[in-house]
Amino acid sequence: MPVSQSRLLICLFASSLLSTTGLADSVIVTTTVDENNVDNPSCSLREAVSYLNAKITKKSVIDEDIAVISGTSATLRNQLFKAKLELATELTKASPDATKVSQLQNTITQLNSQIDAGLLSLNAQLNTAKANLELEKAKPTQNATLVATYEAQIIQLEKDIKTKDEEKAAKEKDLKDYRAKGLFGCSSVDDSSAEVIALLLSPTPYLVNAPLTINLNITINGVGVITARSDGTAYALEDSTSTLPFRPILKANSTNSLFIIDNGIDNTALATNAITNVTFNDIDFIGCEQNCTNKGGIFLNKENLTINNSVIHKGNANYGGAIYNQANATLIINDAVFRANEAIDGAAIFAEENNVLIKKSLFTQGKAPNNGIITINTASTAKTTSIIENSTLSGNEGAAISGGKDVLISNNTIVNNTIGVRLNNNTPLIYNNIIAGNSQADCDMFATIPSDGKVYFANNLSTVSKGCPIGASNHNNIVITNTGNQTLFAALDSNNRCVAPPAIGLLCPLAENGGLTKTHKPRLLANYTQLSESPIVNKGFYDIVANQGLICSSTDQRGFARENSENRCDIGAVEIQTGLKAYKQGDDIVFGQIKRFNISENIFDAELFPASLCSNLLGAGEYRDGCARLVDLPKHGVASFDAQTGEILYSTTNPSFHGFDTFSYNIVTTLSRFSDAANDKTLRTDVRVVSEPPASLASKTLDSGATGIFSLLMLSSLLVLWRRTR
Repeated sequence: MPVSQSRLLICLFASSLLSTTGLADSVIVTTTVDENNVDNPSCSLREAVSYLNAKITKKSVIDEDIAVISGTSATLRNQLFKAKLELATELTKASPDATKVSQLQNTITQLNSQIDAGLLSLNAQLNTAKANLELEKAKPTQNATLVATYEAQIIQLEKDIKTKDEEKAAKEKDLKDYRAKGLFGCSSVDDSSAEVIALLLSPTPYLVNAPLTINLNITINGVGVITARSDGTAYALEDSTSTLPFRPILKANSTNSLFIIDNGIDNTALATNAITNVTFNDIDFIGCEQNCTNKGGIFLNKENLTINNSVIHKGNANYGGAIYNQANATLIINDAVFRANEAIDGAAIFAEENNVLIKKSLFTQGKAPNNGIITINTASTAKTTSIIENSTLSGNEGAAISGGKDVLISNNTIVNNTIGVRLNNNTPLIYNNIIAGNSQADCDMFATIPSDGKVYFANNLSTVSKGCPIGASNHNNIVITNTGNQTLFAALDSNNRCVAPPAIGLLCPLAENGGLTKTHKPRLLANYTQLSESPIVNKGFYDIVANQGLICSSTDQRGFARENSENRCDIGAVEIQTGLKAYKQGDDIVFGQIKRFNISENIFDAELFPASLCSNLLGAGEYRDGCARLVDLPKHGVASFDAQTGEILYSTTNPSFHGFDTFSYNIVTTLSRFSDAANDKTLRTDVRVVSEPPASLASKTLDSGATGIFSLLMLSSLLVLWRRTR
């Protein structure tokens, strides 16, 4: 698309959102072309940052002018205090410097005069003059000269105050006019100290020609982000279309990194308010793919950087393919996908020391063959513990996590990498993880665990002979052989999904299982006779006497609640969801149409129980997958199972019927069969179909043959039909 068209689409989108969003308080980027101080009406991201820096400088000057006018200038009062202190020091000397004393006295007089000329002092003087006038007039015998003097003072002070008020209003107007006029095509109307830039959804990426330095506290938001499908379900971060992305994209336009987060001040031992805070929300990043830079293929962070809801893709550097986090800097990652980033070390993230927090994120296809995908070195004096939790690291070439001292790893799924976790001869802090199926080692270079009574490695699953410390039995670590029922990965069917039960495999391949990032969904094998046979489900920390380790996080990678308190959670990044809801399906049809209903629509993380095993559970009989059976048959039509797909087909039999027909069906899942109540093993779905005679307008949601696959999901009140024994 030509640049002019891209600008036009962005501007049109901005105008449509201004009345309904907070965009009016943001600097709106109106072009995807990387400009720098170009005198034209378009505003690029680089120009937006330049404008905000200029606005902050302008505002600080005007704010000080207003403070002087108001008589509240901290600068003047600090200068006055310093001058008085210097004068006092000089006067204590045996032979004070007369010239210096005179200069300091003049400075003090001038500063006092400036402060006294401010509104604060003038209003105080006015109040004093009015009080004096009232006291004098209240006397039995007034002093006419004093009355006249006070009245003259009041008139002059009111005149001076009016003049100062006008000066202050003029300064305030100057700033307002400056913001409205803008600079480099950028403008804003926000008076707050929070600086915000809006990147509007664009059909083409926002290009970054050279590293853009951000040196101010700022939030950069993707606006117009598409978050939900037409059926209301959320888009995952990696969803995309060829015509329009779901979030704004920032892309390197040459062999360069995108951002340097640096205010230019050495942040060693600085106070918190002296460190710059930069946040990116709902924006995707694409690096230059190869030979981008030495440090930080997409971000070189020297301050406090937070990234939320983003895909960070194809960064390349010697260190920190996507992000290089310098010492004393802080990095926070929430709901992100790091994909296909490369480096000698730290393909996704290289941190010089701790101060890293990673939650609910996916790291995949990274390459750091002899080093780490996430590399966190240890500070000489550790300031904090880095935390990696509720995340999936899968399919990377290198050590998924290469850490030093004080890196806490909890509730992650770390599988199918060259190495799972390498700790460079430091002791672990690792709890409730799946660290298995990594080609060379699951655990590498762990220091000998001290016998000091502390728990360093607990409630984890790993592969036999792959280096993980098993520890004492009460640490509840589990080792699998990766064979038979303990085979880690399920095979794939023609649709790249887990082969249906009774096929084995503890984890499904990376897929969208809810939440914003892909995950490896755990499975309950069909041949388990009890829930405790799973090496994943309910194998995390549990709050009873003698259990050891770290309590599970409250939610999983998808944001779904975990079992906690006295109940054990699942290990790894995904908590199998057990809560089922009263469920209904339905739609409208016209006589002659066939409606298809998917019986797997409401089984959450479970799978349909295989037909071959249904008789063991429900008694002798002929069964379909899910042990599916029709109950409460329809009165005005016919319902049957499709022998190939397992779907339920419904059609009306009365061409004159106008109304609704109902029927129900039951299924059994790999999850519900473990219910401790017999009547909960089967799950019931009620179906309601509204039928129209053939003369009615055809339904727009159905085909007239067997290819109609649409269904309407209607959730009623939460009703727990199945409770897992935990």
